[in-house]
Amino acid sequence: MFFNRIFHEELKEDKTRDYQTDFMLVKALYHTLSSEELKTLLQDINTTSNIPIEIIPLEQLILTETQLSDLQQGIPVWPSSSKDLHFRLIAPNMVVKIGPMQESEMAKFILLAFEYFPLFIFFGFALFWVLGMQYRLVKLEHVANSFSQGNFDIRAPEGALALGNLNATFNLMSERLKRLFESQRNLINAVSHELRSPIGRLRFQLEMVADTSDRNLINQHLLGMSADIDDMDQMVHELLSYTKLENSEPLLKLEKIDIADWLLKQQRHLATEINTEISLSLPTKGLLVEMEPQLMSRLLRNLVSNADKYTQTTIAIGVSIEDLQYKLWVDDDGHGITEEQAVHIFEPFTRLDVSRNRETGGYGLGLAIVAQIARQHSGRVSVLRSEYGGTRMLVTWPVG
Repeated sequence: MFFNRIFHEELKEDKTRDYQTDFMLVKALYHTLSSEELKTLLQDINTTSNIPIEIIPLEQLILTETQLSDLQQGIPVWPSSSKDLHFRLIAPNMVVKIGPMQESEMAKFILLAFEYFPLFIFFGFALFWVLGMQYRLVKLEHVANSFSQGNFDIRAPEGALALGNLNATFNLMSERLKRLFESQRNLINAVSHELRSPIGRLRFQLEMVADTSDRNLINQHLLGMSADIDDMDQMVHELLSYTKLENSEPLLKLEKIDIADWLLKQQRHLATEINTEISLSLPTKGLLVEMEPQLMSRLLRNLVSNADKYTQTTIAIGVSIEDLQYKLWVDDDGHGITEEQAVHIFEPFTRLDVSRNRETGGYGLGLAIVAQIARQHSGRVSVLRSEYGGTRMLVTWPVG
């Protein structure tokens, strides 16, 4: 309030000085010109000037006692701070009224434009931003609706049309859901197919047991039935392991492991599970590799078990770090894998041995589990040619 009062007082003082020349001229002319001449002069002034000037009797003014007293003392009076009006006494009962200053419509428009131009710019940018956000939301809504209707290949636009990280997050979710849906469909089809053989054998052997009284034959059929039940139990165990890896994205507790010591321990454990001798290509002592040790043990066991089915005399395990990538490989000297087979070998229930005998065993989930473990380490597994002429299963994942 204090500063506001000072501002208006300074403004009134400035206006008083602005109108001082007009007042002095009108006062001088009032005493030298006739009434008609003065009236004509004021009409001409008011026609051409934007500051109207008028001489009126004192009794026609509606002013306060204080303002009337100021006029009588020769003090300018401003009856309203909101209007540019100035009253001043030029004769005992006559007052000159100067103002209010007139402004052209164009001047008013330009003044308003300059006053509100920043506001217009702000609202313009705000409107542009809102419309842009609405367009992005509509695009994302369209993608989400299309995805919900079964178009699992559609993705939200990224880059300039993205809503921050929302579109990228949506695309990651879409990719994961697509993989889960496809995996679920493939697993259901594969499980129903895989169960037919052991169930068929169980039914046949039950019928054979019912039709014979030979104790030896009954024992043989019971052993066969037990083996089929073990096969199904193994399949369920592997299926649960694969599903657990497929349907979860665990926050892996990576540990820095001395890879040479770790491989030596794995070699001792694996020697009790397979018949082929395992050779190691050990890196420099003390080389630390970042990984989840339990999952990597499962990965290595599956790779070695798979190599043992097809190798002739050799299984070799090696590890290295190249181009900021950890590399773990398992070599064999078998017949190798063709490019056509390598495309599908990491899919669930995919097996190279179409005869599906117990010697090459399994249900085609071992390498699918390997691929899942590699993916959870942000890595991948690929099929190459080993230096022994067979297959090299190479697992790579990033350092750090």
